[in-house]
Amino acid sequence: MWWIILWILAFIVLVILHEFWHFTAAKKSWVKVKEFWLWLPPKVTTLWKDKTWTEYTLNWIPLGWFVQLKWEDWADNEENSDPDSFIKAKMWKKLIIVLAWVIMNCITAWVLFTISFTAGMKPMWVLPDWYLWLYSESYVSPSISFLQKQWFISWEVVDWDIIVTSVIWWWVADKLWFQTWTVIKSINWIEISQKNLAETLESISNTTGNAIAYSFSWDTAVNQAEFDCWDDCKLWIVYNTTAWDFEVLEIKYPFHKAMLAAFHEIKAEWDFTMDNLARIWSLIVNWKWTQAINSLSWPVAIVKVWQVMFENLWFVSFLAFVWMISMALAIMNVLPLPALDWWRFWAIIIQKLFRIKEEKFSIVEWYVNSVFLILLLIIWVLIMIKDTTFWWVNIPFFN
Repeated sequence: MWWIILWILAFIVLVILHEFWHFTAAKKSWVKVKEFWLWLPPKVTTLWKDKTWTEYTLNWIPLGWFVQLKWEDWADNEENSDPDSFIKAKMWKKLIIVLAWVIMNCITAWVLFTISFTAGMKPMWVLPDWYLWLYSESYVSPSISFLQKQWFISWEVVDWDIIVTSVIWWWVADKLWFQTWTVIKSINWIEISQKNLAETLESISNTTGNAIAYSFSWDTAVNQAEFDCWDDCKLWIVYNTTAWDFEVLEIKYPFHKAMLAAFHEIKAEWDFTMDNLARIWSLIVNWKWTQAINSLSWPVAIVKVWQVMFENLWFVSFLAFVWMISMALAIMNVLPLPALDWWRFWAIIIQKLFRIKEEKFSIVEWYVNSVFLILLLIIWVLIMIKDTTFWWVNIPFFN
């Protein structure tokens, strides 16, 4: 299970970098950093205290790293009026402190993607066109037609059969006794391929008694079975193209073109993430909460992807994957949700525009941020439980 340790270490580094840029920007702006937390309070012990009296503390709840600026301690509101408090800093300094990591993360990602595309890399995977009803122009996880347009596929692509490479325990495919190399022939007498699988499953959402025909690669006999679709209809299988369908060429550019490709990669990941979030939001507003939660995976499921990446692709592709995850974290932090960086960015501007008294505004903002932070942590835990049911164990009654 060494790749789990590797993922934990990489994730810790990514989160430390996030907080480090907030930390550095605050220090350079002469804003007091009270604590640099390892995990969430309550506090276990103080590990170290630097010459500016910033405490580096170990806490009990093993979720992330956090920087606590002077004004974020609800038990000491009098400190808000101190000249080294965050809310007494000039507006432009506040904005830099809040958005420091997002900016620096994008710059770092651009540098590393430039290196990756100069050295040469292959995509992590190639998505069928409009996979999950989305289209990707990312070089790291591209849609197939994008690669064709960029001339990174060596010959004509054909439509592929669905050949199962693994089955998620306890879910639909497992209950149908699917095995590795199962070939799905049809669903409700519609011939199935990678081009129409997602559309077909969407069309039978919330239905029962659906007919499925399948065979095995070593047996010409066609088997029949029935399955039910609850909420978002999925078979819970992993499938790949066969080796002789096409060959993806190495993505490699001269340095000056690699710089432009890195900009394109950042934009492509932004677009793909936002399209995904828009789809999840549409599920939420339509009261499809189970589908919305099942559409999210983080961080447990990503460990399995990490294992496959590291075992099958070059290290440069693995490095690109790390920074793709880091980009996703940066993008999440520009969502206008309380407790996230972009919300705090707009809160600073609103307070300034409407000339709201800083001390009162900061107290209200602290409570709003605290409530939403708790909600986000609850959602995080639910997603971790959901991902765990896919990999290790089945938790009864948890869909």
